[in-house]
Amino acid sequence: MSCRVAIIAAMERELKPLVQGWALNILTVEGKTLVCYEQGDVVAVFCGMGTKRAELAAQAIAERYKPQILISAGVAGALIRSLKVGNVVLPNVIVDAATGIEYRCAVGGQVVGGGVLVSTFEIAGKKSKDELVECFHALLVDMEAAGVAKVAMVKEIGFRCVKAISDEHDFAMPPLDQFINAQGGFETAKFARWVAVRPQYWGATLALGRNTRRAVNALCDWLDRNLGGNLQGAKVVTLDGAESSKN
Repeated sequence: MSCRVAIIAAMERELKPLVQGWALNILTVEGKTLVCYEQGDVVAVFCGMGTKRAELAAQAIAERYKPQILISAGVAGALIRSLKVGNVVLPNVIVDAATGIEYRCAVGGQVVGGGVLVSTFEIAGKKSKDELVECFHALLVDMEAAGVAKVAMVKEIGFRCVKAISDEHDFAMPPLDQFINAQGGFETAKFARWVAVRPQYWGATLALGRNTRRAVNALCDWLDRNLGGNLQGAKVVTLDGAESSKN
């Protein structure tokens, strides 16, 4: 079985408007279940939150479907003030915050560069966003893209990263990390019970829900417009690889 494009996202809700009506397929990888949707020569898979989970899912999809392009898609947090909710960003440099490794997409010929996304191990609040800007000079933050970029580089598959902003630079994020379960899913019901008795978080929770819906719609609109066109994947290299390619 093969496909042209494989999209890797953390949560099913991030691509829900796109995959409505697609064929459902369930994969089991190392004892874990991956939910996939297939439509023509495109497959979408949901891996749960976290770089490692994204890497394992991308490996499984690469082996099963042999895609020409891997896309890391989903919502992300803005690290700069000029990025607003619903903006769609295609970063060309993906940094793994845990290792410091940079995965760079060749944007044409020998040109390597573009905006920076940093993949971290937690949902970023305002304080951690400021620290990420200082450390990595990034524009936006997620938790999965570095894992997908790594697989694209190792397996020499074309790569794109497409993210929509769900929380702006100065957004006061509720404490969400404690509600991520062992499978990388978000325990919505548990969080709802927790926040119900903490009115200080009601405003931020409602705003995040609205903003995430705007981001998801913008993301899925972009994907819907571009998946059927001439979308091209970029070669992924690390910094050493990028330097050696110029020789």
